[in-house]
Amino acid sequence: MQPADFTCLPADQQLDTLYFTGDILANRYEGENIFLLYNLHNFYVELKYDAYTNSLHQVTAFRETDKLEPYLPYLA
Repeated sequence: MQPADFTCLPADQQLDTLYFTGDILANRYEGENIFLLYNLHNFYVELKYDAYTNSLHQVTAFRETDKLEPYLPYLA
């Protein structure tokens, strides 16, 4: 699976795929948002949640390691 294939899936299938085959790497908080970082096959997926409404706002799939920078303090 490629990042573009993942983002073309319906939202419920994206979340199922992450839950059953993804590995959660880190989470971080920014204002009222919670960000979760997953490793899925050979790419990363970031979920952005609104902490107050507990609603998913954005799903981003990527391979670029520069996008991991905000998570570096949380990765061991």
